[in-house]
Amino acid sequence: MMNTTQLKSFNSSGIEAFCKFLQSQRENAEGPTRDELLEDGSLIEETGFGIDIENRTFRTRRDAANYFHDRFRSISAEQLRRDAGLWSWLSLYYFDQVCPVADGCRRIRNDYTYVYMPNQSIYYYRHLLFIAWYVRFVTPKHNRLFLDTSLHRLDKFTTEVMKRLYLTRIPCVFEVLDRLYWDTSEDGPRKGVITPNRMVAGDLMHRFPTRIRQLEKTYDLLSLTADQLIELLGKEFSRFDRLSTATPMVV
Repeated sequence: MMNTTQLKSFNSSGIEAFCKFLQSQRENAEGPTRDELLEDGSLIEETGFGIDIENRTFRTRRDAANYFHDRFRSISAEQLRRDAGLWSWLSLYYFDQVCPVADGCRRIRNDYTYVYMPNQSIYYYRHLLFIAWYVRFVTPKHNRLFLDTSLHRLDKFTTEVMKRLYLTRIPCVFEVLDRLYWDTSEDGPRKGVITPNRMVAGDLMHRFPTRIRQLEKTYDLLSLTADQLIELLGKEFSRFDRLSTATPMVV
């Protein structure tokens, strides 16, 4: 039977202590242990949600996303999006999974990977646990590009899409991305469309965001279906589409 504990949230002192814990881990310095921080009442706020969570293993980001989606049904999405203390506390609770030991050592990444910063637009989507829940929230169906991956690192597909709010606000965009960039023959993301140092026709990193910005000057992208948006994107992108049944646009 799995160990359970009641969901908690770090207060401001707890978040500060967590940041110091991360630094001490990087430096192999003495400091409070994970368990000591989790049990220190002066660092914790009771959430009042009455939710128990399990000390369980997540094989993928999808496992974590589904678990949090199920557990947090009684909490409003807006509360979850704002709660820095809750997601930061969860990161420490599941620390061995978001920051696993490999070859005898633990690689501590930037603080924002574990400390949730909801008011920082360049950091909020980099929090490993929050982004798992958030992807499941914003796209319950077309999400395999972002969830069928490991939990302990942030992949480029997720980064390139989630950092651009103008993309995630388009209702059909996740279906479009799935149709264009999921390679069914490989059962995984299409290769060659994330190219940091060069632009490639139809790529996700450079051309897709640019083309969307061009189209939104002329069209109401929020009202389009996936078929219609793919048609507007043009052959540069539609050549990737595994479904070639675009509905003609009426303009």
